[in-house]
Amino acid sequence: MGGGPELERCLDALYVAVRDGAAVDRQAAFDIAVNELEYFPLHVEARELAEASVTSGDEARLVSAARAFLDAYGYEPGFEQAPERFARLERALDAVRADMRATGLAGKVRLVRPDQAPRNVAVETWAGDRGWTAGILPSEAASDLSALVAVAEQARQAIMESLQYQSTGRAWPACPVHGPGTSPVARHGTGVWWCDDGGGHVAAEIGRWAARCV
Repeated sequence: MGGGPELERCLDALYVAVRDGAAVDRQAAFDIAVNELEYFPLHVEARELAEASVTSGDEARLVSAARAFLDAYGYEPGFEQAPERFARLERALDAVRADMRATGLAGKVRLVRPDQAPRNVAVETWAGDRGWTAGILPSEAASDLSALVAVAEQARQAIMESLQYQSTGRAWPACPVHGPGTSPVARHGTGVWWCDDGGGHVAAEIGRWAARCV
């Protein structure tokens, strides 16, 4: 089997079967396990998955082995396999839109799938800019907080490109106290716009820029 798209498809199918409580494809599970054992002969979860896949009649063992293998493998579902992660990004983008309105930006932003990294999601601005990275990984949307920070960072990049930052020097969102741009970070369980000037401080919570500026 090797790696690449074929392995990704098999892992995705295994995840979906476990997630939905559907029947696990025993041959596919066996192939995945053997493929891993070729590289890591002592992989305990892979060996258990291989044995469970050829033990007929014990579906509970097979499902348990598949779940344990996916965890040990470090598998991360894509947005198609975990649509709730895309929904988190949409909610996060609503918070960024609120900050855009509060700072006087009238342009629209949306989530798109970049051609160069189809498993990821990027924020696209009214001018068609998408920032300078490959977008947001599905793993970055595993929680509301990580999704919020990831979307805010992608939006910041894309918006600054649309504002032609390199030539105008216009950063977004700019700290209302010190002037330079801020960056989204997670602090004490909350997503905030962080300014490095003045020893470093919170300029506003993400999605609550208007409240900060009142």
